[in-house]
Amino acid sequence: MGTSIGRIEQEFILSNLVDQSIPVELQIRKIYIKGVMLSVEDKKLVFSSSDSGITALKAGETATFFFSFYSSTMTFSAKIIKEGNPLELYMTGDIYKNLKRKYVRVKPDRDISLTFILQNAKVILDFPKTQEYESFDSEVFSANFESSDIQSLIAEFKGKASKISSENKIVMFRSRIPETFEEKIITETGKCFFISDTAAGKLPDKKSRVAKISITSHYFLNRDGTEKPFLGKTLRQVDLDIRKKYGQGINAEMWCPVIYHEYVIGYVYLVNKKNRLVSFTEEDLSFCKDFCRVLAYVLDKQGYFDGKKKENNLFKPEIIDISAAGLLFTHSEKRLSELLGLYGDVKLSLKMGQRKLQILSRVMRKYEYKGQFFYGIQFLEIEPEDFRFLFDYVYGRSFTDDDDRLWEGGAPPPELDL
Repeated sequence: MGTSIGRIEQEFILSNLVDQSIPVELQIRKIYIKGVMLSVEDKKLVFSSSDSGITALKAGETATFFFSFYSSTMTFSAKIIKEGNPLELYMTGDIYKNLKRKYVRVKPDRDISLTFILQNAKVILDFPKTQEYESFDSEVFSANFESSDIQSLIAEFKGKASKISSENKIVMFRSRIPETFEEKIITETGKCFFISDTAAGKLPDKKSRVAKISITSHYFLNRDGTEKPFLGKTLRQVDLDIRKKYGQGINAEMWCPVIYHEYVIGYVYLVNKKNRLVSFTEEDLSFCKDFCRVLAYVLDKQGYFDGKKKENNLFKPEIIDISAAGLLFTHSEKRLSELLGLYGDVKLSLKMGQRKLQILSRVMRKYEYKGQFFYGIQFLEIEPEDFRFLFDYVYGRSFTDDDDRLWEGGAPPPELDL
């Protein structure tokens, strides 16, 4: 985007836009309108233009403004709060200078869609599927376990597990399916079922430190806090079952799923009974989870899944915005996040109207927000005629020499740091 301008300087610049009637260009969808700011009050703006196209703009749409201030091209975004001429808008962010984008990013039209295929992305196995995903495309390291061979790994686990639990076992789903409630819930969610102390008689809540890897009470609650059944049980029934365990002499218990790609291939079970009046800790749960990941990795390396089939996976992400140089898309699948890494290359199929463009691209930015994964994509290789079509389709005008020579909003290219 560029460099954000501080609040005091921003106020000075906005007041000069009004006082000096500095020309401003509004860009929204495929519409470009030149005009001036009539007034600025806090973040509320009034923009006027002699271009009749201004009346086509609708309340709720977000516009991008560009202007030159003392030979520096600057930009900001604002949301239209009142239609007409003049327009009334509200600034949704800061002013930026020293622009670093080659082309302006815009919201895509409804008839622009994106798909791509990742080779051998999906492993097909005869095990229960889960919501979580674990990739084993790179080597797995652990400070707790040596992963040279399966016998040594299991012996090491049992030796360490015996120091924190009265009993432990490893159960595989190769010749059986999940039967008990605990087996079904760890398979469905891919999370550990963790009861640190049965005397407390309840599951951890979603604010607890183990919430990322453990089943919490929110699985059994609606957003308003009312109860909802999950896998046939309510939260009250689960809490009652936990208290019954205490009465049966069970002091602490945990089930941790062993996940390979999108499958639960088994689980690890630890329990403290009457002879061991000790609760399980967060560190105990992390130790068990760590072993499960190493176990799946070693099983894979030693041929446990020999005969597994792989097939290509088709992904259809949602485009957030697009420019002539790249796009930002989002996808909710954690599995895709595991497979498509930062600076990874992917062949995109971009459908624009009736035309489909094949573009070799690279992931230049990647982040997660509220369970959704976002990917900033740069186009690497595109046929010249496809590029000209893309530019016209995105911006509603033909590509010119100025577009090649200048950057976003007519800004000069940034200086090279040699």
